[in-house]
Amino acid sequence: MSEAIYLRIVVSKQTELAQIKADILEKNICPNLAGTAKQLVMGDGNPDADIVFIGEAPGKNEDEQGLPFVGAAGKFLDEMLASVGLERKDIFITNIVKYRPPNNRDPLPEEKQAFWPFLARQLEIIQPKVIVTLGRHSMEFFLPDARISHIHGQPKRLHFRSRRRTEDDSSDAMQGAGEQRTEVDKKSSEGAAEPATQQGAETLGASDGSAGDVYEWTIILLPLYHPAAALYNGGMRQTLIDDFSQVRTIVEKY
Repeated sequence: MSEAIYLRIVVSKQTELAQIKADILEKNICPNLAGTAKQLVMGDGNPDADIVFIGEAPGKNEDEQGLPFVGAAGKFLDEMLASVGLERKDIFITNIVKYRPPNNRDPLPEEKQAFWPFLARQLEIIQPKVIVTLGRHSMEFFLPDARISHIHGQPKRLHFRSRRRTEDDSSDAMQGAGEQRTEVDKKSSEGAAEPATQQGAETLGASDGSAGDVYEWTIILLPLYHPAAALYNGGMRQTLIDDFSQVRTIVEKY
């Protein structure tokens, strides 16, 4: 792929990601959170990344700066990225909930459900090979029956399913990120899609039977402890570092 085509793809994805923010504001998602937070924190990084990191919700520093993982936990994350030869520009990072909950409390189930369709759209635009969940809240949304203490550091194979906008995806590389861009199906966009088991794997999204091709791609999910929790637990810190060491290998393998 030429550099010019790649840049067009990146710009197209940036535009689509920006539209998600506009849609959240227009629909007034979680007005109680919007009333106490300073701003939406949508995500940051490479919109064409192979890896997407997903946390739970912004904290105080993130709310002030409008960027995810910028406090002590973010510094720790940057150190771990560097340990596997990665930088922020190589990844995309976001949270399930896009507003800071008051007093940094855990996000409520209904808040996570409200923001799920918008996270799903982010994933459909970026189309990563690997999702790294940081903490139990983001992990449980993809693997609701799992316990992070049991499966941390163990890669899981997921299926992500959605609709194409065009019938022919082979004529131009640009279609892979622009004209062919998938859209969240009706069930996801209107009612917070629940991950559903299919043939021993998790399938995200579902067809509503409307016109248009439905296609599915495989994503590897790596559940990890949250960097903030690891900062206050010495044993968990080393476990997280050890688990994180797999990230680069998993991307290259899959």
